[in-house]
Amino acid sequence: MISVKHLIHKYKDNTILNDVSFSQNKGTVTAIIGPSGSGKTTLLRTLNALAIPKSGTIQIGNKTFVGDKHSKKEISQLRKNSAMVFQNYNLFKNKTILENITVGLIHGKKMPNKQANEVAISYLERFNLLNQKDKYPSQLSGGQSQRIGIIRALALNPKVLLLDEPTSALDPESIQGVLSLIKSIAQEGMTMVIVTHEIQFAKAIADQILFIDEGEILKEGSPQTVLESSDSKRINRFLNTVETERELT
Repeated sequence: MISVKHLIHKYKDNTILNDVSFSQNKGTVTAIIGPSGSGKTTLLRTLNALAIPKSGTIQIGNKTFVGDKHSKKEISQLRKNSAMVFQNYNLFKNKTILENITVGLIHGKKMPNKQANEVAISYLERFNLLNQKDKYPSQLSGGQSQRIGIIRALALNPKVLLLDEPTSALDPESIQGVLSLIKSIAQEGMTMVIVTHEIQFAKAIADQILFIDEGEILKEGSPQTVLESSDSKRINRFLNTVETERELT
């Protein structure tokens, strides 16, 4: 389903991703963890062509994107195969919740307005948020806004759902609602790549974990391999730091 080979991404003279490769099967979840500034979000953004790598290849489904040899059409095709959920929701403030969901269907998928409304309403009903359809983002809590962001991405019917720190801007109570939603989506077989600082959640939901530091994958494998059986001092130091921060909050 996903194949990333020898990905290199640079910003000016700084190498953000350095020869990154990984693969993922359909219907599985990959969690990307690591310290701030390690390249986690950049890797995620390359899968949606929001960050264009200097070199390397990305394949999602039957679409292949070559970092240094790509066309606008190939960028468009890559984006059609994946949908992104951002840290801070990125909802249109001047549109209702229903309009926020339908705008991508109408303008991106060229779906008729009536059909787009039907699709949006079906997703809102499915996740018990239909009563929010006529509200504006400013009228929602952070947790509700993030769930709408996830629903908006799902409504596009992507092959892969990409989530960038989906709980980073939320209070503890809201976090649980969003994590429960993501878990239910994973159980239904959605292929997902998640950048997260919620280590216990990554352990519970992921089929594989990538630990990234300084733009390189230091360790990849099952949650047990990376989080419990690692002999890497760097990974263990990171996990100890995360645990200490969690105890202090």
